[in-house]
Amino acid sequence: MSEETYEQSICYGFMRLMRYICQQNSTGDYLGMSLPIVTVIHTNDTQSVISRDVTVAYYLPAHLQAQPPLPMDNDIFIEIWPAAVVYTRPFTGPTNEVTIINQIRAMAEVLDAPGVCINDSFIVAGYTNPAHVNRQNEIWFMERR
Repeated sequence: MSEETYEQSICYGFMRLMRYICQQNSTGDYLGMSLPIVTVIHTNDTQSVISRDVTVAYYLPAHLQAQPPLPMDNDIFIEIWPAAVVYTRPFTGPTNEVTIINQIRAMAEVLDAPGVCINDSFIVAGYTNPAHVNRQNEIWFMERR
């Protein structure tokens, strides 16, 4: 998803994902929610600007993983993510561009291990409703392979 602003990209991506979850799939069934909802984001080399290109995703419930219902929207893809080592840092509040940049910087400072993790692609995991004042989130850093 790539819209005019980072926040719009997330919003439109989530709306598309919800349509897939809520019956716009090959079975016509409600698939059920799982948490977290994850947003894959990309930054520039200095980690000061977030790309408008984002991927909004969720983990299919376990009973659907062997044969996931196909999406009706050609922009929705079923991906298998390989096992990975992930470093996480919890935070509360909004997941806007400024907050995410601050969380990336804070996590990088805590890790203090340049080169261990991918440094231009991150994941924001959301565990509660985005409208909730004290939304529960995490920033994920993926270890290099």
